[in-house]
Amino acid sequence: MFIATTVSAQSSKVDRATKKLAYSYLMAEDPNLTFDEVLELNAFKSVENLILEAGPTYWFRVDFKNELDTLQTLEPWRLRTNYFSKATVYYKNGESIQQKPIGQINKKEANNSLIYLDGILFNPEDLISKRYLYIKVQMYFSNPNPIHFQYISNASNRFYTAYYTKKDLKRLIPSFGYFGACFILFLSFIVIFINIRNVEFLYYPLYVLFSAIYLTGLDIPVLENFLASRAGFWIGLISQVLINLFYVLFAKYYLNTKNKYPLLDLIINIAIGTLVILIISHFAVYFLDLYKLQENILDIQRTLMTFFGLFSMVYLLFKAKDKLALFIVFGSFVYMTGALGFWFSQTKYYMMVGSFLEILIFSLGLAYKIKQEYEGKVALQKEVSLKEISAKRAQINPHFFFNSLGSIQHLILNDNKTAALNYLTKFGKLARNVLESSYETTVTLTEEIELLRSYLELESLRFDNAFSYSIVVDSEIDSDSIDIPLMLIQPFAENAIIHGLIGKKEGEKHLEIRFLKEEKYYVVEVEDNGIGRRHTEPEVKKKKSRGMEITKKRLKMLDTSDKHKNTIEIIDKYDSHSQPSGTKVTIRLYNP
Repeated sequence: MFIATTVSAQSSKVDRATKKLAYSYLMAEDPNLTFDEVLELNAFKSVENLILEAGPTYWFRVDFKNELDTLQTLEPWRLRTNYFSKATVYYKNGESIQQKPIGQINKKEANNSLIYLDGILFNPEDLISKRYLYIKVQMYFSNPNPIHFQYISNASNRFYTAYYTKKDLKRLIPSFGYFGACFILFLSFIVIFINIRNVEFLYYPLYVLFSAIYLTGLDIPVLENFLASRAGFWIGLISQVLINLFYVLFAKYYLNTKNKYPLLDLIINIAIGTLVILIISHFAVYFLDLYKLQENILDIQRTLMTFFGLFSMVYLLFKAKDKLALFIVFGSFVYMTGALGFWFSQTKYYMMVGSFLEILIFSLGLAYKIKQEYEGKVALQKEVSLKEISAKRAQINPHFFFNSLGSIQHLILNDNKTAALNYLTKFGKLARNVLESSYETTVTLTEEIELLRSYLELESLRFDNAFSYSIVVDSEIDSDSIDIPLMLIQPFAENAIIHGLIGKKEGEKHLEIRFLKEEKYYVVEVEDNGIGRRHTEPEVKKKKSRGMEITKKRLKMLDTSDKHKNTIEIIDKYDSHSQPSGTKVTIRLYNP
């Protein structure tokens, strides 16, 4: 249980003072020896600075011969010693010898401290032959720290289990910070994977998860409880292999090595197969109690992955085809530096710092990849939109050209050669301008007005100047700096002339086109004083509706906002007697 109470370093040094005990040990070839059989062997020997290896079964005899007077002054006491994977203490209870599990895997009680072991509770009468405690130990991994035994009063032992010094907190804070960051990243990228289904966004959070388990498992209460079982302990050990497995899988799909780096992809596939074989082999030897062999498997994995990492970094430095590879190179270098520091010093904070920096680099790399893919999709959508716009525009232009050719034919048949030549000259100029602009999706407003003016002149000639027109441009508009979809206004002007003005029998026939600026919009108004839509024939209405739909699609595809702010509004005008008096079309182009 974590208690938010601290003591000073000087006070804790005094309060946590322990007294060293002598011990002797026996390394048993048979792990199933009973306590009585061990006593009969009488093969205990004294040694200093003993390093425990993975695999063998050790028996320790802790000697209190020189401490018996002190032990009688009060009780109970605590025996403090190293961290053991699996251990059992043997003590006297009345006339019989009792045993109690005390190792991480087989102990009954959880630690009260996140840093220190609780120690072994005992009373003077628990000593065998009035001077010994016996401890049977088996390690699932080698411990570089020499074995030691000390004792302290149970009252003073609380300074290990119930208080934390600033030095203790400095040990815990990095672990909690690292675990918290990993947990947030894990959840975030799982959510991203669920939404976009790219497997690199699954392998990356799994890599982050096992990094957190491996580096902070014994410091985080929930993880520590999970690891305090034989299966959980195996997960903790094998997590260092799973880190590398998911890292390699992440790199494979992140870099798309199959298509971009065939040689590296082959080596990655070999590495993946090798890691899977090592995981299966480690599982087998671990649960067969071949702990030294399982440790050798982990050492082989570290060596292989070191060479793989070095090769991959050098290869990508020279063969990198995009910036994605650089994220892998720099992230891997930082991680490998921390891992080697951990390997040689057995100080996990080197690897924790390296891993944290690598996770940050890889997260930036994934963000960069998301940005790349988004920009690629936008570019593809834009290309498709441009093709669709060209196709829609092609549905408008032929209609205009056929009408113009029909008008020229009509003038020639009526033997009006002067008008026909004049019309043909203006038509040729307009056709040339349209064709020269055909490869562009948009033109400047100045160019659009010139094309529109040419068109209106043609239509005026065609109908013997039966109508007048005007084009008004707001003084706030710089027509040379504004882009507008090519031939966007012409269909509306054509509708106004053909279906509004020409059908009008009496009165002035006028068409006015206005270009205005209103806040974040450019507004185009096409207004006529013709007969309005009420008197339009059904078939004509159908054609006009089709042209309107084409223009709406053009505006929608050219809309850069997500809210489709480009709009078209048609207003039917009426006079004071409620009779149709023309039509007004308002086109609003969003331009923040």
